Amino acid sequence: MQSTILERPTLTVQEAASLIGVSAPTMYDITERADFTALIRVGRKKLILRTRFMEWLEAQAGQK
Repeated sequence: MQSTILERPTLTVQEAASLIGVSAPTMYDITERADFTALIRVGRKKLILRTRFMEWLEAQAGQK
């Protein structure tokens, strides 16, 4: 049985980009920001912790 994106604890950079409507290169840029703490690396692969990503999104929505 294949899990849906939101059931997994991690997202790929492409999945995260798709969720927020930005390009993959833009999402890769976001992963390099100092305030983006959702990134984990598994070898050369970048994965995004879903719960921290959602928290980061909420924090960004509160900033103007």
